[in-house]
Amino acid sequence: MRRALLSWLLLAAACGPVKEREPNDDYTRAVPVKAGRSATGTLAGASDLDWYKVEAPRDGLLSVRLSGIREADWVLAYRGPDRTELKRVDETSIGGDEQLLDLFLTKGEHYVVVSNKNEKASNPSQSYLLELAFEPAPGREFEPNDRATSATELAPGGSLKGHYHPGTNPVAEDLQEEDWFRIHVDTGGLRLLNIDVSEVPKVDSVLEVFDSNGYKVREADAGGVGEAESLRNFGVRGPAEYKLRLRSKGRAGNAETPYQLVTEFLPYQGKLEFEPNDQRSEATPFEADSIGGTIAPAADADWYRLAAATETKVVVRAELTAAAGMDLVLQVMDDVGNPLATVDNMGKDQPEVLTGFGARSEQYLVVTEKTGRKGDSKQTYTLSRTMTPWQAGLEYELNDSSKTAQAINPGESVDGYFAPKGDADFYEFNVYQKGAVLLELTGVLTVRATAALFDQEDKPLAAAEAKKAGESLSLEAALEPGTYVVRLAPAEPAQANVRDKYTFRVRMR
Repeated sequence: MRRALLSWLLLAAACGPVKEREPNDDYTRAVPVKAGRSATGTLAGASDLDWYKVEAPRDGLLSVRLSGIREADWVLAYRGPDRTELKRVDETSIGGDEQLLDLFLTKGEHYVVVSNKNEKASNPSQSYLLELAFEPAPGREFEPNDRATSATELAPGGSLKGHYHPGTNPVAEDLQEEDWFRIHVDTGGLRLLNIDVSEVPKVDSVLEVFDSNGYKVREADAGGVGEAESLRNFGVRGPAEYKLRLRSKGRAGNAETPYQLVTEFLPYQGKLEFEPNDQRSEATPFEADSIGGTIAPAADADWYRLAAATETKVVVRAELTAAAGMDLVLQVMDDVGNPLATVDNMGKDQPEVLTGFGARSEQYLVVTEKTGRKGDSKQTYTLSRTMTPWQAGLEYELNDSSKTAQAINPGESVDGYFAPKGDADFYEFNVYQKGAVLLELTGVLTVRATAALFDQEDKPLAAAEAKKAGESLSLEAALEPGTYVVRLAPAEPAQANVRDKYTFRVRMR
């Protein structure tokens, strides 16, 4: 019985805290302590430095907590095998605890240094407690990872946990605490990368993506304090390498609640936007009947490339579904990025429709949010399009000026739309014998139509206006042989109708 009790006491003593042995003011006299154990010590004076040599039996993560003296204003530092200071925390004031979290230790010797900032601290009889927890490394961030060169490896499709801690980084020149991660894609081809960062109380997180040249190509900052962040449909052209930077705005930290960083790696099938597609050179090919996308972050612009055969005329109709809480705008750009048409007929939470637009060999559809201040990676829109061969009798945009007027022969008719808002449609016809011409325009709901006749010098000759929305109109004029242009437009620029066509006809009396 006495032998068993003695064995237990010896085991308890071996597993208890390591006691500091002064002097241990530099690395040559550092007190040895194994990772996973704890140590106790005292402040011999306000400026006392206590070094501990931490022995890691294998690769793993070390977390350190320092507590126990009311008068102390602790500073806790981690130094690598070569004694270079790699991490320092100074988050609390007098009487507060300090923590070093998620330190990646390779097998061997490392150093932890305890110091105090309060010059009035004087309590050599009271002990502090230094706890050194040691855990397996997989699935965790590897501190220090405050720079791109020391980024933690993150497998595509993998996840890990980390902490927004400390709030400030005294070792960094700008004091900004950052967590960097590296994603390396070995395979070729196109992939989509989705990234989710879980919410952490008191923290307003920002996620940024950098390419192999160090250029920031994407940012997720839609959520606020205590909210998650997401990045959707980030296009990866493998093989490639990207760096992620995760940080807290306002240098707020949280040592108690970890974040979860989750990635999803999917093959690209042409059904979703391929981010980044914020400019013409990065436009997502639009080859399917429809494609999904998101406006994220705020002020995001999504470019889609349309290609059409040049030997035939093709008409494009595009429909953009609504995204909750946003006022989406659809634009058409030419092959060098100049705007051709802007569709902004509806308001917040409403769809947009492009009608009767003549496709060129290459042009682009661009989706934006009207205010430029809204974005939400969880709100997905769908952009669909149909491309049909043009037939005589159909409007062919752009025909919004006398220089781009669409030809029509007397005796023919054409179907078109008063859309988008502010649209005006010009038609040109020739008169070969003197006579009277009759211009007829059917009514369109919600639009009070007008018609104006001009000669080839743009001189106004005659005009007509419907009495109210939805009514038809007609205009008759005696004309000499020549070329003439008709302008059809709503009486008020805000009027538009993407659902109902008008029919315009030219007849000679």
